[in-house]
Amino acid sequence: MEQAESLSVEELEKAFEVFSRVSSELDTTYRELESRVSSLTSELAQARSARLKDLADKERLANRLSALVAALPGGVLILDRNHCVADANPQAFELLGAPLISEPWDAVMSRVTGGNVAPSGEIFSSDGRFFSIVSRKLDERGDQVVLITDVSEVHQLQEQLGRKKRLTALGEMATRLAHQIRTPLSSTTLYLSQLGRSDLDAGERRAISDKVVDRLSHMEALVDSMLSFVRGGTPVSERILLNSVLSEFESTVQPQLAMKGSSVRVQPVDDSLALCGVRDELVGSLCNLAMNAQEAAGDSVNISVWVGALDQNRMQLKFRDDGPGVAPDIMDRIFDPFFTTRSKGTGLGLAVVAMTVANHGGEIEVSNHSLGGAEFTITLPIAASPEAAICKDDERMSA
Repeated sequence: MEQAESLSVEELEKAFEVFSRVSSELDTTYRELESRVSSLTSELAQARSARLKDLADKERLANRLSALVAALPGGVLILDRNHCVADANPQAFELLGAPLISEPWDAVMSRVTGGNVAPSGEIFSSDGRFFSIVSRKLDERGDQVVLITDVSEVHQLQEQLGRKKRLTALGEMATRLAHQIRTPLSSTTLYLSQLGRSDLDAGERRAISDKVVDRLSHMEALVDSMLSFVRGGTPVSERILLNSVLSEFESTVQPQLAMKGSSVRVQPVDDSLALCGVRDELVGSLCNLAMNAQEAAGDSVNISVWVGALDQNRMQLKFRDDGPGVAPDIMDRIFDPFFTTRSKGTGLGLAVVAMTVANHGGEIEVSNHSLGGAEFTITLPIAASPEAAICKDDERMSA
């Protein structure tokens, strides 16, 4: 084996120089790597600390939400995609009873309701309670959240409120009936008082008796109309000649107005003007206007009624008195129910008139006449003649 050739001093110096440079570079690289590892370790520690803090915050939030759901006054249930109860809060168990978890929702409802029927969105439990049911989609997996609230107290309050409303409506209707029946009742009393006169012959007695029967029939019709309204029925509407309405109105109020020294003058109307409606309601409304004028005057008052056609579809009735008129500050409230300026007034007379006119498809306005007194203007639709109605029916059938 040959002996290795010895290196020169110069070559050794170069070798040591390269070695020193490489060592220095390795040392620098190592220190840089060490610094980077230290930096990464610090960053990882900070990220871990932040992650732990975030997890702690989420845990506190989850605990808070769990406590909140548990403390809710209503029941909260989670239904899985198979429509079975996956989870429920304590109030749900209290409202619906056990078992709940893993039970099909339909089976739970059947057990709770016992087959009772309730309004849409509610269930009526077998123990007499009402529950409101609201469900929403929870996530894309098909889970649902169901909220249940006991609304039994709300139902009780609604029943009490409905009962009070019905009693209030009954009182209003009773007052309305009493107000409308007062005029024909007074006329009947006057006619009956005349029957006791000894100087009446048979013809006069029979005529007065006929008027009494007519007024009693009018009162009976008013009572029947009110009873029909209470039962939810609607009055039968028929074609009425306006002339017959005005004649009945005049014969009803004339005796009472005469006792006060008052008068009523109705313009004659032929049979060309007719409307569809309820005769007794229309007569009663005109009587209310007359009695209102008499009471407002406090003394004698003269009433005039004018009727005319505005066009082929509408008629207008002007009801005027020569009383004190209507104060401007109450002009807008005169048709409001229960509004009255008289201590013994009911506040229903003019309200009934306005309602009756509206029910017949018309409008009513009040103003003070330039010569004094109040003037009520009533606009009503004109009913087609029977022949025209038949022609229209024939046209529809042929079409």
